[in-house]
Amino acid sequence: MSELLRSETVKVLTVRAFLWIVLANLALLLITAISVSAQEGTLSSASDDRSVAQIAAVSVVFALMSGIVIMAGEASHGTITQTLLVTPVRQRVLASKVIVAAAVGFVLAVVSEAIMLLITVPGASLDVDNARPVLLGVVIAAPLAGALGVGLGAAVHAQGTAIAISLIWLLIGENLATLVLRDGAKYTPGRAFAALTSGDRTGGGELLGMVQGGVVSVAWTAAFVAAGLLALAGRDV
Repeated sequence: MSELLRSETVKVLTVRAFLWIVLANLALLLITAISVSAQEGTLSSASDDRSVAQIAAVSVVFALMSGIVIMAGEASHGTITQTLLVTPVRQRVLASKVIVAAAVGFVLAVVSEAIMLLITVPGASLDVDNARPVLLGVVIAAPLAGALGVGLGAAVHAQGTAIAISLIWLLIGENLATLVLRDGAKYTPGRAFAALTSGDRTGGGELLGMVQGGVVSVAWTAAFVAAGLLALAGRDV
């Protein structure tokens, strides 16, 4: 297993796609954080502090993209064949990718939070105590999103298609779910992760409480990883 983890880590550090993911994450984070810091006197409540801290939650989306690339990128480029020839036990291959994707998500979350705090604490007078639940939620959500991305990538087996599906769902599907499911829309993947990163322990409106959102996020992650494993086991390569 250690060899698989080392191999997956090397891939992450050498494949150019991950560099672009990191740069896009940082660019979006910087633009948003600097924009907030440029507005004086906007933080007057704990809710405001949590809203600003949620800037770091952009790392959750990029962690999802990273997980997809870690799994489906190999399928798209044909290198998954060599990986499975070296390690025929597909459960171990998927497990190693899940672990590395979760680690990538964690790093993205920590770096995003550090940069966000460096900019907003002096610039927007962000109260870190009020923001702490959000920061904790992001650190938990990003690794889960990375693991979920691996499951989605394994199930779809095509990098571009998997990324397109995830973005369409987040941008359109979540809104349609509100119309169709009404209160049940709180349990969709996007809103579950949003609840986890909201820092709101009680929830309300369109979101669950933070703890409930975390539980549902874990359930969705497990479901996608299981679906990915079944799909991977049923394919020749």
